[in-house]
Amino acid sequence: MRQKEREIIYKTFSKLCYYPDEELANLIKDGVITEFLISLNPDNNEIQKFEEWVNSFNSTAELLEELQVEYTSLFITNFPSVPAPMFKSYYFEKEIFGESTERIMDIYEQYDFKVSELMKEPADHLAIMLEFMYRIIQIDNTYDVQIHFINDEILSWMKHFEKNVASASSNLFYPIIIKTIINYLKNDITQFETKLAGAEL
Repeated sequence: MRQKEREIIYKTFSKLCYYPDEELANLIKDGVITEFLISLNPDNNEIQKFEEWVNSFNSTAELLEELQVEYTSLFITNFPSVPAPMFKSYYFEKEIFGESTERIMDIYEQYDFKVSELMKEPADHLAIMLEFMYRIIQIDNTYDVQIHFINDEILSWMKHFEKNVASASSNLFYPIIIKTIINYLKNDITQFETKLAGAEL
């Protein structure tokens, strides 16, 4: 049961970190993402603000436009520089397709995880790494690999990333999403370190 729950959570996290599309806007407008956040986030005041923000849009199209503009300005292009690039190598090497990217590509190859040729983002893009987690959860006896991947490849740069997102955002959507992802990953690590130590979850 917990494995299936984790698959859903990581897949949803991945979806939330890709460029927003109509499907995501519908999930948000219909309250599905709000319910998802409620299940993971104990801060009721924060969730209430999130609901109020969602309800401030008259249509899904209006919401989608806001999400796409915000995503672009935070993560893709802005002047004089992109405030919060969504890939690890920027925070470690200050470049795209750095050593971090190559190392993560090697990990993907070990588990036959292939990034689509249509994907224009580097392999160490947060959405792709979260999708890798979704895939690797389905493989037996990979707890240790999962723990190291989360700690070394994702959480190792996420606090800096979170700070950049919070300071540059024009609304509360991505700050809440990134905060929720970080908190969940930390809790996930704690639970599986306990499991590896021999305790029952």
